[in-house]
Amino acid sequence: MILDINRAAYDVLAGTYKGTTGVRQENAKKWLTQRLPQLTAGAHPTALDIGCADGTHSRVLSALGYAVTGVDFSTRMIAAARELGQDPTLPNKPVLLHGEFLAGRYVDEAGAGASLDGSLFDLVLATAFVHLFPPEADEDAVRKVLAHVAPGGTALISTTAALSPRQGLEMKAGADGRVTRRWRNHYTLEYFVWLVQEAARDIYGTKVPVQPWVVVDPDSDGKLWIDVVVHRPA
Repeated sequence: MILDINRAAYDVLAGTYKGTTGVRQENAKKWLTQRLPQLTAGAHPTALDIGCADGTHSRVLSALGYAVTGVDFSTRMIAAARELGQDPTLPNKPVLLHGEFLAGRYVDEAGAGASLDGSLFDLVLATAFVHLFPPEADEDAVRKVLAHVAPGGTALISTTAALSPRQGLEMKAGADGRVTRRWRNHYTLEYFVWLVQEAARDIYGTKVPVQPWVVVDPDSDGKLWIDVVVHRPA
């Protein structure tokens, strides 16, 4: 039920992304290279962009030489990502799959079934993603995100920080003023870092360093983002 509501919300919001594509892509490149300096090291590894929306991060990583797979549950978002992913300047066209992340069932651009079960990537992104799951599923979502990281690889997970935890249906406005509703979890910094640490220990069998940043959203007064980097032991 909650996932159906959120899928419908992002189908509505997909059209509002178009007018800001260029700015968001440039901002995404700056953000990613600040959080992950190794992105520009010259290697050409693999990356998984979970909840890729219109493919902004997927295109940034592709331009940096990554072989990228992006997944999203919104039909219109993945359609926008596939359209923008046709950019002839990209050295590697992202592979973009439509489907449910926890279920692990996807469809590729040709309409064929696809699976990522057991697939490992050097870099895994889950940006503004895990907070869209029902409370009973968010721990599973974080564990599954981290399970796709190859030994020696890195995950970057982001959400917003709250002074106290809350959850429920909220109104979400797009760039063009269009409004829809979606389910949203809000975590405190301490809880979210703990959630990621525990998930990493469950998946990797050992305690691993978790590096958080808290930054002010320049486009929203008082809104704070938590960016968490996790390095899987080699």
